[in-house]
Amino acid sequence: MNKRNANLDLIKCVACISVVGLHAVGMANYTIYYLCDCGVPLFFMVNGYLMLSREKIDYSYVFRKILHILKVVVLWNLVITVPVFLFRHKLVNPLRLSFESLLQKGYLWHFWFFGALIIIYLLLPLLHGLLGGKVLHHKIICLVLMCVCLVMNTLSMMKGYPLHMFIPQPLRLWTWLFYFLMGGLFSCISPQTHQLPASFHGLLLILFTVINNVAEKRIGLYLINSRLAEYFYDDLTSILWYTLLFTFLLRIPLKDSLAAAVSRFSSLTMGIFIVHPILLALLNTIYVPAGAFSVLAFWMLITFISLAITFIISRIPVVKHLVKL
Repeated sequence: MNKRNANLDLIKCVACISVVGLHAVGMANYTIYYLCDCGVPLFFMVNGYLMLSREKIDYSYVFRKILHILKVVVLWNLVITVPVFLFRHKLVNPLRLSFESLLQKGYLWHFWFFGALIIIYLLLPLLHGLLGGKVLHHKIICLVLMCVCLVMNTLSMMKGYPLHMFIPQPLRLWTWLFYFLMGGLFSCISPQTHQLPASFHGLLLILFTVINNVAEKRIGLYLINSRLAEYFYDDLTSILWYTLLFTFLLRIPLKDSLAAAVSRFSSLTMGIFIVHPILLALLNTIYVPAGAFSVLAFWMLITFISLAITFIISRIPVVKHLVKL
């Protein structure tokens, strides 16, 4: 039995907290907002690391994974029909809601992540067979996908608007496949071959954190005329920042007690991801933060309450599968 990788759990925790921050802070503070846009790429990279490090992936395994995702999606959309009926007096089809949520529509729009993941999972046996143990092939495909990302980013700046806006987020597969495969690449090469000296790695991470934050503000304001974080995942500075962050978190030494705590929190991250937009929609009806201190406090509040709700749900046998994949 393979030992659990606590550093991957750490990355999942950082990704989860970042995604909550992305939605909770929003455009009330652009510096914090863009610091949080690492969450989605990190989630794809972790998934790629875990999935592509498996010795075997066949379609029976893939279909089981997809069916489990669909079960969670349908159950949550079934749950959401109750308050919709009670408060909006609308009777909606949960299956239609489920399909729409996978395309970033409806009440559970954030389930687009599951939609993108399902598509990638359908490609997994082919990818695993093509890339399994072939590091050079893996690097070439990652390079090709990165070039597609950079071309999309460059064309968007030339046009003056993000070309991504015409493609639903779960279907931007060049981006999500790139990050998924990048995560998988780090699982199949020796750490010694790609690790920078720790101090230099840390300095580069800090440097690109600042550079990317400034770049996203300038590009969004002056070149693509949109400041939504979803349009910056293809930027070169973003790619470098996410990669430096992922590999830095992967190398941090974790003591047993800290590793245990991180792993416990990690087991709740999917539930937090699912719950927090619902909670956010409710709280935003009575309070919208403004100012750096307010948005930080609101972010922490949403994270803590989502964590508490997820923990409670995970302890109830009948419904605990709502917050676990």
